[in-house]
Amino acid sequence: MGWKTQTILIRSALLDGGPEKLLGELGYHKYRKIGDAPLHRAGAGSIWIGAVGDCVIIYSYLIGNFYEEDRNELDQASAALKNSILRRFSQADIAILSLHSVVDHWGFAVYHQGGLIRRQHGYDGMVLADEGPRLPAEEACLAKFERHDVDGEVRYRDPDHPEHDDMSEPDFGEAFVFEICKSFTGVPLDRLNPDGADFWLNDDEAELLARKAPKPAQIANPSRPWWKLWG
Repeated sequence: MGWKTQTILIRSALLDGGPEKLLGELGYHKYRKIGDAPLHRAGAGSIWIGAVGDCVIIYSYLIGNFYEEDRNELDQASAALKNSILRRFSQADIAILSLHSVVDHWGFAVYHQGGLIRRQHGYDGMVLADEGPRLPAEEACLAKFERHDVDGEVRYRDPDHPEHDDMSEPDFGEAFVFEICKSFTGVPLDRLNPDGADFWLNDDEAELLARKAPKPAQIANPSRPWWKLWG
């Protein structure tokens, strides 16, 4: 099974005034609403906004700058979204969650009052970045396993299933993302599905993205950018 998600969680925060008010507070005034949709159907535009309890939820393909620096025009748009969110929610806790099982990618970044406190991401069994001390959600996940060293490398063994192969930290990436989601919203990612709405951030964005999109023949396995489960 696998997951795909590009989600931002902001706590404690409320959507008082609705997602349109939040877009204005983030500096977007030429947005265009596409329509209402639950989270599992998000991705029709460039940003989806919803909430559960005291946690605002944003789904967007523009989360890359939380992990890497600007490199092109798309990353500049990502940096603008990142900076506006950190500015607007300067007193909140913010988690950025990313999964893409096709390339075995996972990632999370957690901010407290505007400052990065934890970031880890990688793919295909490799850790590309590992910054800050482990979160309680990570420690709770790893505590279920027996830790031991193999040729100088830390490995983890499931005491309930000794027949399973040992695991290294990258093998827990998806589990970490699920647990961080639960620590913010009260439910793991596979049970998180509040209502919300999709938007383009400006009137010209859909046309711009359409021009930049690869031709159908260039896409081996096209998919829309929402999270989903497949077997």
